Amino acid sequence: MSSALNILYGENVNIHTSTICNHAELGDDIKIGKECTVVGSKNHHVKLGTGTIIGMYVLIDATQADVILDNNVSIAQHNVIVSHWNVAAGSKLSKLFPVKAAPIRIGENTWIGSSCVIAPGVTIGRCSIVASNSYVDSDIPDYSIYGGNPARFIKKIDASEVE
Repeated sequence: MSSALNILYGENVNIHTSTICNHAELGDDIKIGKECTVVGSKNHHVKLGTGTIIGMYVLIDATQADVILDNNVSIAQHNVIVSHWNVAAGSKLSKLFPVKAAPIRIGENTWIGSSCVIAPGVTIGRCSIVASNSYVDSDIPDYSIYGGNPARFIKKIDASEVE
């Protein structure tokens, strides 16, 4: 069953009935696959640009900072895009890993391969690719291919080939 709360819909938006979605702004021609969780909060939203597609089993959590996917972003299955994380408040590890919350932005025409984690505060430039199974904890410039854990530069994309 789909849960919907505080969602602005564009035209031709297709959200699978098993997906949970709230506090989101969805452009036109959006497709969100099965069993995704796309959530924001009263003060922070998920914003999906026109033409964006999200594969099945993706988590996008903007409950503590905004997550923005520009136009024509492709998110493959099994990705985690979370604008905050922390360990249990009472954990001794919280001294080493304090709460972090920061916005995430993924530029237009970017493709995120399957099973990636995008950390809080990351900006991924336009026309970039993140290889499957990557952990992205720092910014990625426009027209770049990154991959690995942590994600590292692989190759520059020639802008003339995609423009």
